[in-house]
Amino acid sequence: MTNKVQNPETDIMVETKGKLETFFDTYGNKLLSGLVGITVVAVAIFVVLSLVKNSAQKHEHNAQAALTVALTSEASVESYVAIVEEYEGTKAANTATYMAAAEYLKAGDLESAKAYLAKYADAEGAAGEIINALVYSLRGDVAVEENDLQSAVELFTKAMVASDDVNTYENNARKLALVYVAMGDNVKAQETYKAMVEIYPELKGKYTKYIAE
Repeated sequence: MTNKVQNPETDIMVETKGKLETFFDTYGNKLLSGLVGITVVAVAIFVVLSLVKNSAQKHEHNAQAALTVALTSEASVESYVAIVEEYEGTKAANTATYMAAAEYLKAGDLESAKAYLAKYADAEGAAGEIINALVYSLRGDVAVEENDLQSAVELFTKAMVASDDVNTYENNARKLALVYVAMGDNVKAQETYKAMVEIYPELKGKYTKYIAE
């Protein structure tokens, strides 16, 4: 008669299996209910986030549409202000703050122009870089109006750094040179023109007369 050799590991596996079966018999329904509950919560969160995203996209789309209408219809400053207030937090509203500030400055309302420039947040991307440069440039214009020429120098320089778009750069380099002339620093003005035509040789013909040989 062969003696049955007892395997401790087998006994442990059998005992563990028995305990698991007992556990699932006792708590299986509760675990299943818990998993179903977690799944429902997860799905609900996903749905809510999707709705929020879709809502945000729709809000941005509506804001962009409103801004496009304003830009193509020679809108008044009130139109840009309305976009800023109604679509706060959108990229279009951020751009509208610049437009409102520009209109206020054009009307000679420096305080309102500064108030709206303060609302602007730096934008991203190639188009954002141009808007950022325009905002620095507009702040420089405000500084010139307030006869704060040193601040104007710093702001026009920042505008030139913010975007390498040729038209934007040229506009700000020209403003910077004019500020240097107003400060009586013709050397710095000439250096500004020289630096510009070195970067953009195609502009040399327009500014040769401003550059000392």
